[in-house]
Amino acid sequence: MLRDRFDQLMIASLVVVLLFAAVLLAGAGPGENNRAASVMNRQLEREMLYQARVAFIERHYSPVVALRNSGALQEALLKLEELGRTLPGAAHNDLMSGDILLRMGHFDRALTKLAAAVRRNADYVDPASPLSQRPLVESAVSEGLPLVRDRLRSQPDSRSLAQVVKDGYYLQSRLAGGCE
Repeated sequence: MLRDRFDQLMIASLVVVLLFAAVLLAGAGPGENNRAASVMNRQLEREMLYQARVAFIERHYSPVVALRNSGALQEALLKLEELGRTLPGAAHNDLMSGDILLRMGHFDRALTKLAAAVRRNADYVDPASPLSQRPLVESAVSEGLPLVRDRLRSQPDSRSLAQVVKDGYYLQSRLAGGCE
């Protein structure tokens, strides 16, 4: 009956799966233990998701971080544009762009990029999140928002500056714990 190695492996796998299912069914009685186990499973899943997300970000954005840290800000922005084509709509791309633009002194563009990143992923302003970039967002708001507001006062008809101020207020609200 078991003529080759493949058949033997298939039967062994089937036995393991059946044993695993039996163990799961035996422990699936009603009670407080199952609710606690369910909560623990959700927490474990959430933690694994965060770890996978952090590993993904580190793998794809490490060249950008290296360029940024070495002071090659223009090259880092070019690398981000390249990543934007392969990972369209990535919130971390906007976050990194905002960080680099802030370092370059382009406060209006930095506020816009950071607001887009936080709109896509609120974990960037959550101090308990492993993805938290709260100090970056706080410095952008504290340094950039007053400058952009002053520019808006001198150019009251500028719609683009008015939108940047709105983005700055949005970030300020999220840092204060406000909802969208």
